Amino acid sequence: MSRLARSVLVAVASSALVLGGVAGARAAGSLSATPTTIAGATIEVTAPTASSPPGVSPEVYYDSATGTYYLYTTNNPTGVYTSTDGTNWTSVAGATMPQGFDWSIVKMGPSDYRLYYSSMNPNVPAIVSCTQQRKDFHYATSSDLLHWTAQPQILLDDIGCGVPHVLRKTDGSYLLYWNTITDKHGIHIATSPDGLTWTKLSGIIADDSDLVDPAPLQMPDGTFLMIGSTTGGGGSNQQLRILSSADGLTWSLRNTALYAPAGISVLDPSVELIGDQLRVWFGYTQGRDHSASQIASGLLNLKAGKVDTAKPTTSGKTLGPCKKAGAKVTKKGVTAVCTKVKGKLVWVVKA
Repeated sequence: MSRLARSVLVAVASSALVLGGVAGARAAGSLSATPTTIAGATIEVTAPTASSPPGVSPEVYYDSATGTYYLYTTNNPTGVYTSTDGTNWTSVAGATMPQGFDWSIVKMGPSDYRLYYSSMNPNVPAIVSCTQQRKDFHYATSSDLLHWTAQPQILLDDIGCGVPHVLRKTDGSYLLYWNTITDKHGIHIATSPDGLTWTKLSGIIADDSDLVDPAPLQMPDGTFLMIGSTTGGGGSNQQLRILSSADGLTWSLRNTALYAPAGISVLDPSVELIGDQLRVWFGYTQGRDHSASQIASGLLNLKAGKVDTAKPTTSGKTLGPCKKAGAKVTKKGVTAVCTKVKGKLVWVVKA
């Protein structure tokens, strides 16, 4: 999925919500991510203004020692910003970033950070339809969150459609989530003991081919929360979705969207737990114009609700065997074409 710059959008949502120094706005419930707590979850959103940063794929890191928020956007060039409230941002002059996009930060220790990211490899053709060149998976290091040094090791030489996000669990092991296409498009998972050597797992999250842009978080009780978005296939606008998991591997997807404003695409979220507040940042644009996207923010509230056990009419269904090159199938507005890749016929989702 490409990430470019975005333009000014109107709208101010939830006027009662002032996210900088939020006095009384709290994530409701026990801060446990379960099918019940995500069933009643809501999000209070502050839409972009003229001064909001442009771009998509926001990665936000909060430094509790200084009370500073750091924002990195996929844009051309990459945007690096700081904030004292997570809503009003100041561009940082002189920040150095590696050649890449779709950032994901993990704190390794005091003044020791890793930045995971995708980068195009111009010398190798893509094996999936979402890009013309192969996407590699890299990392960089920093001591100050502003000046990053790219490391030579390529962690994975095929990150597919991209948008990788690394989560360091409380036990010290790692989970990687990203979008790609094998037999089916969706969010894939890899595990690692050190964040450098990865083992890919089979299958896709929630068996849903319309789910992309993973933003995971481990909660204080050990459960896992994820905010994602939809592909926007078939000309529809992208929506935010919410999921829960007991182990970070098997996920429950709420059937209804978390946030789907009329006429707007919302995508590429980032989520942080700051104190007892669940903060979310994401791209926000009119229609499907990614080049006009700006960064919006919201406060996520978890609360008990009735779990909807009904299955969506299309999402989650397998596409069936891919037997004839050129055959097409459309589900939930997403069209896949039977394509020969490395001598094997597989379903390839068309953007």
